[in-house]
Amino acid sequence: MKYILVTGGVISGVGKGVIASSFGTILKCCNIPVTSIKIDPYINIDAGTFSPFEHGEVYVLDDGGEVDLDLGNYERFLDVTLHRDNNITTGKIYQHVISKERRGDFLGQTVQVVPHITDAIQEWVERVAHQPVSSDGTMPQVCIVELGGTIGDIEGMPFVEAFRQFQFRVKKENFCCAHVSLVPQIDGVNVV
Repeated sequence: MKYILVTGGVISGVGKGVIASSFGTILKCCNIPVTSIKIDPYINIDAGTFSPFEHGEVYVLDDGGEVDLDLGNYERFLDVTLHRDNNITTGKIYQHVISKERRGDFLGQTVQVVPHITDAIQEWVERVAHQPVSSDGTMPQVCIVELGGTIGDIEGMPFVEAFRQFQFRVKKENFCCAHVSLVPQIDGVNVV
């Protein structure tokens, strides 16, 4: 499995979703099966309670998952059927880790962001990346992960750290990062 992480800088709506979808479309045109994951670094469990003024419309998947609209773009661009687990939120990750802690899975350990939250993020991505999403059940070969928000936002830091570790988990040759940023262009002004 190969992984492409798409991050963004300067502003949140810089076009990460379009870039991620475009990467997937190019790969699919080369007959490489693709899946996608969207990470929303917010404490909400799903996009059903996001502010539509900040995040746009909610997209509802076939399994009833209320997710970010980017997953709808992924489905249309890539002709795949995604599932609620293809959308990761901070709330889902913390809920998962806290449930494990309450069951006693971490007895004798102090549960912390590193390693427990970062490990949960990596395990979630690996598990979902290996789930077929095409109509013929083909196993994906590439997983495109979009990290929502902006690099530098405190909400996204556990995810950034998780992917810093992830490159070693899956080997560097199976992981690449694409960073999308705003590059302002001032027309009519000569800069020397």
